[in-house]
Amino acid sequence: MTSFAEADEILTSRRFAQESKHESAPLVGGTVLVMDGPAHLRRRRLLAPLMSRPALAGYDSVVAATVDSCVRAHADDLVPLGRSVFLQLAASMIGLGDLGARTPRLLALLGPLLEAVTVEWSTRDHEVVLAEGLAAREALVAEFPLHEHKDTLAAIMAVHPGEWDDEAAVREVVLFLAASTLNNAALLVHVVDELSRCPLPDDRLADALAETLRLYPPTVALLRRALEDVTLRDGRLVRSGGYVAVDLHAANRDPAVFGADADEFRPGRAIAQRARPWGLTFGSGPHLCLGRAVVTGTAVTPGVHLRILARLRELGVRPDPDRPPVLAPTAQRRHDSYPVLLTAL
Repeated sequence: MTSFAEADEILTSRRFAQESKHESAPLVGGTVLVMDGPAHLRRRRLLAPLMSRPALAGYDSVVAATVDSCVRAHADDLVPLGRSVFLQLAASMIGLGDLGARTPRLLALLGPLLEAVTVEWSTRDHEVVLAEGLAAREALVAEFPLHEHKDTLAAIMAVHPGEWDDEAAVREVVLFLAASTLNNAALLVHVVDELSRCPLPDDRLADALAETLRLYPPTVALLRRALEDVTLRDGRLVRSGGYVAVDLHAANRDPAVFGADADEFRPGRAIAQRARPWGLTFGSGPHLCLGRAVVTGTAVTPGVHLRILARLRELGVRPDPDRPPVLAPTAQRRHDSYPVLLTAL
């Protein structure tokens, strides 16, 4: 499915089940990401306090307190800089506490974990990727115990032991760790990269962020399986048990919704009434991304990315012309390295 209308129809329909994470199931199977139906709704409700307004304000405070120390540690490369900021954010959300001197070790474990969670799109041997990810997971469990602080994932899981056994709890932690760091750090790189070619004033950063989200969805496609025979609005029939792939890259660049120049970076563009400026990057329907407000902000909090971007601009961030970026070995457009200069540091 490549058009926005087709993609949105599939994603919002309860007659299709989520089917995107087969290979990575040893790491994220049984989590809120892949559940469906009443069990999925119950899990989302249990996790909702992590995305409440007070929680979002707390995450903003974590980023504000963390960004400068991460800049000092990784001033020359935006990938580890972004990952270290969002890693501390994830740690506070999950219940790992203040990482401090443990940050480099968790960053080292994060690389293989992140690749394994998205193994479906890796260009390396998938068995090797999964083995490395599972080894990193075991080290994570052994070296980073959870603390059941108030309003954390660990506290929620402790209060509802019937919802998460030990294995399910580890998988939920891995999901939150990956989702909070991988996608957010990748987005930070993309928006800095786009702004290096199309500079905008600070009051347009929210537009730039939304446009970057639209152009660079974190996954190549979302897979769905029909739970019954489904006739789509255009008359096509999807048989029960049949699979459909929602091409987010194509749907987010549909000229019928985003204009004839949909492939271009043009923040603040006019869009069709039903669409959001970031397209379907956060999904739609029952599986709308639980953490969307962390990224896009609310009427009360602007979102953690805008705080980080504003600080990086104060420090004069720009790509290092002498060191080219390095793309990750995946079909997803993500970087392993994005060298930068902070000219005002």
